[in-house]
Amino acid sequence: MAIEKSVKEEYLNLLTQKYMDMLFYFSLKKTGDSFEAENLAQDILLNIITSLEKGNEPINFEAWVWGIARNRYSVWAKVKHNRNEFFVSPDPGDHGISDETANTENKVIDSEDLNLLRRELAFVSSEYRNIVVAYYIEDRKIRDIAVSLGLPESTVKSKLFRARKILKEGMNMSREFGLRSYKPGDVVFAASGSQPSGLPWKAVRRSLPKNILLELDNNPLTIEQLAIECGVAMPYIEDEVELLLDATLLKKVGNKYVTNIFIAGKECQYEIWMAQRERSKERSQMIDTVVTDSIAGFREAGIVKNNMSDNDLKWWAVIFAVDCFVKSLDGYDIYYPEKRSNGEAWGFIGYELYDEPEKTSMGHNGSGDGTAMFWTYKIGDDSLNLWDRAGEMGYTHARFFADVLKNNRNYSEFSENERAAWKDIENRFAHLDEDGNIVSDILVLAGDAKQKCVEILQSHPLATELKANFKSAYDDTVKILKRYSHPVLEKQLTYCASMIILNTRMMTVHDEILANRLTVPEKPDESTIAMWIEYK
Repeated sequence: MAIEKSVKEEYLNLLTQKYMDMLFYFSLKKTGDSFEAENLAQDILLNIITSLEKGNEPINFEAWVWGIARNRYSVWAKVKHNRNEFFVSPDPGDHGISDETANTENKVIDSEDLNLLRRELAFVSSEYRNIVVAYYIEDRKIRDIAVSLGLPESTVKSKLFRARKILKEGMNMSREFGLRSYKPGDVVFAASGSQPSGLPWKAVRRSLPKNILLELDNNPLTIEQLAIECGVAMPYIEDEVELLLDATLLKKVGNKYVTNIFIAGKECQYEIWMAQRERSKERSQMIDTVVTDSIAGFREAGIVKNNMSDNDLKWWAVIFAVDCFVKSLDGYDIYYPEKRSNGEAWGFIGYELYDEPEKTSMGHNGSGDGTAMFWTYKIGDDSLNLWDRAGEMGYTHARFFADVLKNNRNYSEFSENERAAWKDIENRFAHLDEDGNIVSDILVLAGDAKQKCVEILQSHPLATELKANFKSAYDDTVKILKRYSHPVLEKQLTYCASMIILNTRMMTVHDEILANRLTVPEKPDESTIAMWIEYK
């Protein structure tokens, strides 16, 4: 019985709307070449359409489509195999290679064979690739190649023979590139320590090095395997790997490479979030109690210089309290355990992007020197609009502002340059009273005020119980990291756990907001909550 016209049209519409792209990507993964993929996909589509035009009505359309696709691929692969036998059949002579001119029969390659050869050259190491290109593409003689490379002719012949065998294996296979060849992943990073050279950040600005790190994360691969997974020719992969090795972000183990920093994948991040969230409500309630009971002590320590509300003070105090108890844990250390090869000491950790159940990122940015520092907690939940707030104070302004506060300087004493600097601070971080005195609108932790605040928190009756809660979350984090880590990262795991346990900052903030114990400022973009100046 012939297929009805309306049903046939429905199948054709479905083929066009749903399966055309899928069939192309199926073909691309099977052939490893966009030109070949287009031809194979067109062949599959033509066979499907022809069958429908003949009146064939499939019982299961999807299964039928993929059955035809696999059948046509089998035909393509068989034809390709037969054609490739001509180019890669062994030659007589020493190692199968004779030093003949470019017009000899063994170097006649049709355009499709040449496309395959070029494809495979993308996945051959430079040791063989340079010789093959010189011999087959540039039509150079064995003796000329030997002279240019500084090798004996016998070595060139041997390498060319070996290269032909490698190429034969590759040309007879269908290259199935990895997921990252058509769907790059993404990763964000966090760092600690000092990076005067610009490393590691300048090594991971582009998509390719990020995806190399993702692919090699706990997954050692050779250069060739990495090239296939990323769908990028080996010459480019080799250069990128060398740069990442120099940056100490990769490590070579035998003939394979593995990521030398911990990257928390999606599953790892989710498990850690679940573990850290297990007793978080209890933890947040204790934090709130400790902070609320400590507010008066903070004010007595002199850190508040204006009419700051308890709510605004709590924004800093809640996060500071989390830091206080986390940093007191045995094993906590956000300083990388080993110096980098360039002498710098910094830590680096990656997080693969995914649809996380909760935004837990929070930065802790500082600017200044050992005598004066401006600090801010960067609150990372976009829905709160509190990442930038009133902005950040730069190095020069932080030192100037600290000097003004420390010496009780009046605006009338400012030089012309100082008045220019004051314009960037006024009504953002401080204001003038009616007598021209500077009043800080951010917290001021002068002298031993910071240590006094720490002592106030740690002397609270709930401090021991609260520390045990954080310790449990930290230990669970370490256990999960060990399950997802490669042995080369063993020394870094306490550093990684120390960085990741800081996610409890944002969890606590969320709990406080949901329980109406913290109120988001009415004008978030002008707020200076959780900012302070610190000096001795």
